[in-house]
Amino acid sequence: MIYLDHVGVIGSSIELLRQQWQAKGFFVTEPEELMAVDSKTGQRISLGQHSCHIILEQGYIELTAVNTVTPSHHLFPWIRNTESLGIIAIGTNDIEGVHARVFTADVPACAIASASRPIHYGTRRGEALFRWFALGAAVTPEALICFVSNERPELIYQPEVQRHANGASTLESVIICADEPESVAQRYGAYLYTTPQRVASDMFRCSLDRGSVWIGTPSAIEAVFGQAIDCSIDKAPRAIGFGVAPTQIYWASTTG
Repeated sequence: MIYLDHVGVIGSSIELLRQQWQAKGFFVTEPEELMAVDSKTGQRISLGQHSCHIILEQGYIELTAVNTVTPSHHLFPWIRNTESLGIIAIGTNDIEGVHARVFTADVPACAIASASRPIHYGTRRGEALFRWFALGAAVTPEALICFVSNERPELIYQPEVQRHANGASTLESVIICADEPESVAQRYGAYLYTTPQRVASDMFRCSLDRGSVWIGTPSAIEAVFGQAIDCSIDKAPRAIGFGVAPTQIYWASTTG
């Protein structure tokens, strides 16, 4: 199964991000430091960032800020001068199989790694565990594209944090702006093992088992979604928005 697991919004201040998204009617969890797990020693190592989360009934939104921005941080290629949609995480229940298929397709990718974060909300407490790998930054300028296996979903998805004043329930889609959407759509088709469908002039959709990825030019995005997009400052593809049921699209900054 391949599905839209979560998206990540990157900003300069985790507290400011949290306040902004609370104002949109979301319940946002308390910030937590993200940790990696050393595969050899089992020790937890700081990833140098803090995140808080908007947990939906299906999927979630990660709000994250990097403590010190340096080229060595794994999010560095997608950190903008303004708040941006910098992470697209694709869920799978077969992380080894997906990694092997990506490798066979000659797509640059990292090794499978482990990560964790403590869960301090809801009635179930513990350490959320994930296995994940990212595709190479050189071939994914639009966002960090990663595949993730959530090892303890019962800790993530708890009803106490899924009650949002705006009625949000499901992460439905991601929207990518690209000057050459057909080539980007074909690239996503290879990642996601799906056939991109042309749904309008210069607009393609890659459907997953749950959720979808839309790829279009600025004019096509405006025609389909009614939102004027200016990507002129950055000709590379860029993740610019995501859809949350019921039928609400949240747009990230498209400049800077």
